Parts: sequence; C-alpha cells; structure tokens
Amino acid sequence: MLRTKPTEHLMGITIQGDYNDFSQLVDSIYSITGLDDDPEDMYYGVKNRLLGICYDIKHAYQGDRDVILVDNNMDRDKMKWHEVITPEQNVYYSVEILFPEAIFVAAAVPHMYMLSDKYYGSRANKSEMSIPPVPYSNLMRDKANLDVLCGGIWQALGQVIGDDELEKIIHSYHLTREAYMDYATHYIDKCNIELYKTPVDKRKDKLRNIAKRIVKKPYAYYSMEQNLKYWAKEYKTNIYALEDPKLEYPEEIEW
Repeated sequence: MLRTKPTEHLMGITIQGDYNDFSQLVDSIYSITGLDDDPEDMYYGVKNRLLGICYDIKHAYQGDRDVILVDNNMDRDKMKWHEVITPEQNVYYSVEILFPEAIFVAAAVPHMYMLSDKYYGSRANKSEMSIPPVPYSNLMRDKANLDVLCGGIWQALGQVIGDDELEKIIHSYHLTREAYMDYATHYIDKCNIELYKTPVDKRKDKLRNIAKRIVKKPYAYYSMEQNLKYWAKEYKTNIYALEDPKLEYPEEIEW
C-alpha cells in the first residue's frame, strides 16, 4: 500500500511503497496514458506531468532513490508457529515529488479517465501490432491504483494546511469542475518555483494558496496561457515546445 506524507520543509511529498506497489503503479500509468506522444492530445500536459512522476517512481524501485526498512509485524513467535524464517522488516522505496506538481496531478488525472478507455481492449490502437492490447479489465485496476496515489496526495496536503482547509479546497474543486484540457503546465513550473522561494515558515499558507489556484485558474494563469499561445502561433509550434527562461529550477532542493 502506498504511503504519502509531507516532506520536512514542505517542499513536496514523500511517496513510499514496496516493489509491487511501485511497479504496479508504473504499469498503470503507462497503460492509462497510452503509447501515443501527440502534443495535440487534449490531455498532453497532464500526461507529461504524470509521466514525470512515473519516471521518479520507476527509478525509486530500481534502487536509484531512497530505501527504508518498515516493520512487517513478524516476530520470532510467529516464525516458530508457522515454522518459517522470514525478515522482520520489509524494504520500502521512497521518492520526493514537488508539492504543486503532486497537487496538479491529483486534481487533473481523474479528468483524464474519460478518454483513457481507448487504450484498452477492443478500442486499443491496433497500429502497434507488436504490442498486445491491454485487457479492458485492467482499466478498472489502473484507475484504482491512480486513485490511491491521488488520494494520498490530497491527504498529505491536508496534513499541512489542516482538514478544514482541505475540505474547502476539495469542495471548490468539485464545484468549479475545472477543465485541465490543453492545460499550460508552465503554470505548474511557476508554482513549483514560487513555493521554493517562499520561506519555510510561510509555506503552509503558500501551499493553501497554490492549491486554490490549481483547482480554480486565476487571472495569472489565463495571462500566461494567452502569451504562450501567441508565441506558439508565431513560431508555428505548440505551447509545450516553448520554454520560459524565467522558470529556472534550483540545482538542489532541500525537501
């Protein structure tokens, strides 16, 4: 079972799980996002952010991130009773994800589900003949695995801002039914860097503010989106091919 919690300095969340937790989640993410890499896909931005988290999770269970030991409730008496010798701790893998990045994924991914069934069963793209279609029954499992991830992210946010504030944000989320189609994810980069520049003792309030802006787009988002669309038209490309030189990440993050 995945476990999530805020990082010490509130820069992000820590996601922990055993090998099967992480490998199944990675498999679900790959299946539900499909094989196509089309910037014209209305959920292209959402998929890219989800796949970015997937990249870190995959490297975590490959041993490239943190490893922790977790008690599994086994002791000598139980071993004697079952006549087995087993470890008394399990290996859990651990990875950090920036908070705004995680909140965006938790908010946007469920909106993506309605178009994800085209990657399963009889509707799957038959052009990839070398890859067998994913069984339609896997769609239910994959949604459930991602719902666990998204639920854990909201829970970690609630641990920072408080349950009452989280309830207000989730209520606003359901009321506005914010569309994440063709989302200019550069805005999430802006939120990530904004949080990084905020003093630790003020990050709780900043996170609450950022979460509100992710579930209900502010004027600053629309202004950025309009500017990106203008330059995308000028350069005859898509907004995801553009980069803002002002959005520069630090080399190291004190989580």
